Amino acid sequence: MTTAQIFRTSPDSYVALCGVLSVPLAAWILVIPSSSRLDLTGLIFSMALPVTAAIWLAYFRLRIDDWGIDYRDLLGRNVRVAYSEVSSLKYQTKSYGGRSYGLWLLHLHDGRSLRLNLKPFPREAYRALCRRIHCDG
Repeated sequence: MTTAQIFRTSPDSYVALCGVLSVPLAAWILVIPSSSRLDLTGLIFSMALPVTAAIWLAYFRLRIDDWGIDYRDLLGRNVRVAYSEVSSLKYQTKSYGGRSYGLWLLHLHDGRSLRLNLKPFPREAYRALCRRIHCDG
């Protein structure tokens, strides 16, 4: 029996999302000293963007153990799947509104597919999954 591996959102994901959402806050910090008037609503909103994103990213969790996979997405939904139920993990490209995006689908033997968002996790999470199940990338 091996120890369960628990993966959380990687620091790179925090830096990427929270960094982009911190641009309005940085703009406010640059504008405040030159302005005689402070718009408190705008300042609070620009501070709330990166904080909300960080809280949102903290919800992601992937647990891999001897039995199977336990995945929690950003909406707090938990999915627990035994390896015996899994056929494969595949990356698929989809199009929506003229834009394409990629997603990971966990294919089950009963024909269902479960979406996993592996982008926020470190690359080691994908490697750990592939050691346990068949992966097509």
